Parts: sequence; structure tokens; C-alpha cells
Amino acid sequence: MTDLFEPLPESASTRRKENTRTKLVRASLDVFVEKGIDGVTVDDLVRAAGFTRGAFYSNFSTKEEVFSALFASVTEEMLEIANTSVASALAAAHAEGSTPGSLSEIDDATIMVAVFEGIRPFGRQWYLLYSDAIARSLRDEAMRAELAVQRERLRDQIGKLLSTRMEENGDRPLLPPEDLAQLLVGVFVDLMVREQMDGRDITELAATTILGTLRAFVEPRAH
Repeated sequence: MTDLFEPLPESASTRRKENTRTKLVRASLDVFVEKGIDGVTVDDLVRAAGFTRGAFYSNFSTKEEVFSALFASVTEEMLEIANTSVASALAAAHAEGSTPGSLSEIDDATIMVAVFEGIRPFGRQWYLLYSDAIARSLRDEAMRAELAVQRERLRDQIGKLLSTRMEENGDRPLLPPEDLAQLLVGVFVDLMVREQMDGRDITELAATTILGTLRAFVEPRAH
């Protein structure tokens, strides 16, 4: 399984309680992925982190609090991966001769495929957490509010990337950028599920699906 989180730095300046809390959250990733919220126990979480129940309850009251903190951390990682993937795609295009600093020479689908390819190695982890969060939030009002914040963060970041591209290129979205971004998140989720369920490479499918979605909902600038 690919590691989503980088190892925590060992620093004397890191406060012990903050470090304990972060370790509990990060260690919970594989536990929640494999067992789901309902199947996980507090003992599972402290065992994975190498702490005691006392350390757990000095930082969290319930396993649901740990899951919410984990989902927020995973969303943050996904946003960082998206930004890094776009920067790499732009750098590669510039190296091939596109105008430095300009997005107008870069195809919309290339940018979105780069985002998908960046998060793809973590597809199984992210999908299982995401689907678990959705299922629980439909029954739990508090978790529903927390999930909404994280979904909006991911949607807004992708929407920002799309808006920048379209403004630079003079294209017009046929949906509000945030709705188009949410549609692409759904496409990403479906592609990751297909890859996991079918056990096949979906590189070509991802490119054609993302391109087709953008062509359907973005009107190119008239020449």
C-alpha cells in the first residue's frame, strides 16, 4: 500500500501532545481503510499508533473524532498532490516549448488528467474513506457538516484550477465552475472505482473521459 503521509519529523520543537495527536490520526489511516468506521475500535487505533488508551482519551473522545481529523488530513494531502501535479504538468509543457508562466498553451484535459494521475496511487485508500464518510454522514448530522467542509475544499480547489485555465484561454463554462469541479470529482471517483474493481489500467480511459466531460461542459473561445 502506498504511503499517503510523509514520516513525521523528529524535532525537539514539536509539542508532545500535538505529535501524539498527529500520530494517532496518521496511524488510523490503514485501520479505517481496512475496517471502516463501524468495524474499528479504540483498541485498534491505539494499537496501530503504539499508544495507550489514556493517550487516546487525552486527545479524542470518540473514534468518530479521529476519523473526522483523518479525513481532513487526507483532504489536505489530496489538495497538495493536486497542486504539485499541476505544477509538474506545467513545468513539463514549458520544457517542451510552451510560453513560460502561461496556462493558455496547456490543454484543459492535460491539467485535469495530471490531477487524477497524482491522486490515483491513493485511489483505494481515498475511495474507501470517502464512501465511508458519505455513508456515515447520511445518518450523522455532525459528520455531515464536517464532510461538507472537506468536500467543498476539494471542489473549490479544482474549481479554481479550472477557472484560471478558462479565464486565460477565453473559454466559457456551461456550468458554474464549482459545479463543473464537483462533476469532475465524481468522474475521478468513478475512474478509481473502475480501476480497483476491474484490475486494469485506466490511463487511456481517464484521458478520454475527462476530455469528454470538459468538451461537454466548456464552450471554447470563438476564433
